[in-house]
Amino acid sequence: MDISPSFVLQVLTIFLWLGTVLSVFLGGFTWLQNKRSPVNILFALSSISIAFLLGGSVQMFNSCGTPGTAYFWDKVVYCGVVFIPIFLLHLSLALSGEKNKIYKIFVLPAGYAIAVIFLFSIWFFPEFFIQGLFTYKWGCHAIAQPGHNLFLIYYIGYLLWFFYKTFRLWRTTQDPALKVQSKYIFFSFLFLFPNSFAFLPAYKIGVFPIEYSCSLVWILILTYAITQRNLLNAKVIIVDVLAALVVFTVLVYAMVSSSGGDLFIKLAFLTLIIGFAWLAVRGVHREINEKERLGNMVKERTRELEESKKIAEEAKMAAEEAKKIAEDRAAELEKWYNATIGRELKMAELKKKIGEMEDKIKKQ
Repeated sequence: MDISPSFVLQVLTIFLWLGTVLSVFLGGFTWLQNKRSPVNILFALSSISIAFLLGGSVQMFNSCGTPGTAYFWDKVVYCGVVFIPIFLLHLSLALSGEKNKIYKIFVLPAGYAIAVIFLFSIWFFPEFFIQGLFTYKWGCHAIAQPGHNLFLIYYIGYLLWFFYKTFRLWRTTQDPALKVQSKYIFFSFLFLFPNSFAFLPAYKIGVFPIEYSCSLVWILILTYAITQRNLLNAKVIIVDVLAALVVFTVLVYAMVSSSGGDLFIKLAFLTLIIGFAWLAVRGVHREINEKERLGNMVKERTRELEESKKIAEEAKMAAEEAKKIAEDRAAELEKWYNATIGRELKMAELKKKIGEMEDKIKKQ
């Protein structure tokens, strides 16, 4: 079965718009949980950069028939892409609490400077970075120039550095919460890494754009981690909001259909999405209610055990105090015994000696 490029574009548009909306939402949500936390801020910045990647890509793919417009949107894509590696490496360092001055003095400033230089080149020196447009069966992409090779070295190098630091933190930390955070951040962005194959068309290698589906896997892992594992201290359940955003995005996409048949297909897809969203929300709510019930039972049982422990400790203290009183009383009685009975025995002994002496005197 031959898949038509128009069908691929429709599916890709849904995936990319969903990814864009959810990336912005995840970034804003985690930032609102703790506006001053470097980890939350850097995670939010990383999510917004990925939103630039996904949102600019969907606009680029839908503008391939107009080279100038498609080229503009590809430059917008790179505005987010150039900052993804340095934001992620900075995130891993903030997460681990890295104290090495080399990172603070050299590695991070160098990474941000490189990102800004590439960003400046995109808009003012396109002949150095990307210029022209390569169109292929499944879409289009700006053509890489010599500076793009240097960009790939920076991009892949800093990303691999990020994965190394996050993996090492996950395997070595003794903090249970930090272990969970680093684990899910590592695996979520690992699934996002195949998006790097989107650079192949820049070198005139037209590939099927399956790599963009990885963005939804990234979002699903992070959503699970935030809702079920309290990732980045996000305690608010966001499944309802995420489901509503997904349904709303697909609904908007369906309303801009070009024909009745197209609208029917998109509405059928929307119905399927609503069904899955409803099942997901219901399942999560049931799980939450069950966890709350079990949590309350554990708290009640813990309270009873603490009260029993307190009573036992009080009884133990009372027994120890009674024992001490008894020992003090026994010591007093022993002293009294020694003071009274001992004196009587000595007096009896003296009387006996006096009697013996009197007998001796009488015999004389």
